[in-house]
Amino acid sequence: MKPIALSTIRQQNLEKTLGLLESAPSMTRQELAEHSGLSLMTVTNLVDLLKEQEVLTLTPIQREESAKRISGRKADAISLRGDRKAWLVINISSNRFRMTLMGFDLKTMLRLQDEQPGDYLPRLEAFLCESRPKIEEALGDHTLLGVAVVTPGPYEIASDTVFNQRIPELNGVHIKEMFQRCLGNYEFYVDEDVKFAVRAFPDLIKSENCEMLYYLYIGEGVGGSGVHRGNMLRGLNSAAGDPGHMLDNCGNTFESKLSVPAFAKLMNIDTCVTADELIEKFRELSENDHEEYYAVLQKMADYAAEMLNGVLWMLDPTHIIIDCVYAQPNAADFAQMVDANLKARYADGSRRLPIVTAPQRNMRSVVLGAVHALQREWLERILA
Repeated sequence: MKPIALSTIRQQNLEKTLGLLESAPSMTRQELAEHSGLSLMTVTNLVDLLKEQEVLTLTPIQREESAKRISGRKADAISLRGDRKAWLVINISSNRFRMTLMGFDLKTMLRLQDEQPGDYLPRLEAFLCESRPKIEEALGDHTLLGVAVVTPGPYEIASDTVFNQRIPELNGVHIKEMFQRCLGNYEFYVDEDVKFAVRAFPDLIKSENCEMLYYLYIGEGVGGSGVHRGNMLRGLNSAAGDPGHMLDNCGNTFESKLSVPAFAKLMNIDTCVTADELIEKFRELSENDHEEYYAVLQKMADYAAEMLNGVLWMLDPTHIIIDCVYAQPNAADFAQMVDANLKARYADGSRRLPIVTAPQRNMRSVVLGAVHALQREWLERILA
């Protein structure tokens, strides 16, 4: 067995510490130690390192008068600091690309979205070039630690290109080269949308009970990604786990049956609006046209279960997360519908089935996952 380097262990501990601080307004060293399973000395060393990197704020906690006589180090409320370092996530996986600039504490500093007509590539280059001064102004004294570029299909590092069917104009374009030309010489990390999004669930990925995590995304397209014991599945064409182009019994792709355009057509919804407006429309339908909305949602759940049945036999996941755009108002209900359909297929108990859940939203999975990927790259650099 290959030995694990001390730097790798330290990086994993840093990731664990940052993950805990992402989920809480602040924590003390003692609380970090209790929740991480690390020793108090180890936590103290990690906190000191991150403080040196200007990504933590330590605020002394005022003791009660009766506790002031107790000797020992004063406790600090430790929180992520967002006034010195920043992340940038640029999503070009749909026809309406967008970018989010965040502080290290994940608070949004700038959000931009393309609203222009015209062909994809000219719009993208214009969007990036016009965004550059806006990014630089918003950054101010911040240091940009990394830029994540979210693509609609598998990215090949050697050729710096993407292959996808959703936006064929992007195929053959040298991604990093274009972004460096338009935005500047930053640290770019490029990957497919679903391969970023699955990284938004590090606790599950690293859980001993989760041997194989499968993430399914249903949006403008339908994609998926698997992680086995912490390792991303990629394959010969970096397309491992992508189910959207699998065929049903009639020869139709599941993407053509499950995507947002397919759902919108059944619900007579105009999709020529922004992503946020579309989600709000889904929410209105779930409240005002409850029965029709749920009937169509159930139909989509049946299609999703049919598609996932193939995934079960190929990847045999222990956990499945279903991230469906049009089910966001009722994400948990949709996951339960899919789960019930899968269980009905194996009512005879012929096989064990995975745990099916929906993401707990506080930020879009792809954005949070992209930040985690950038965070890992940054930690590798500071520990080198």
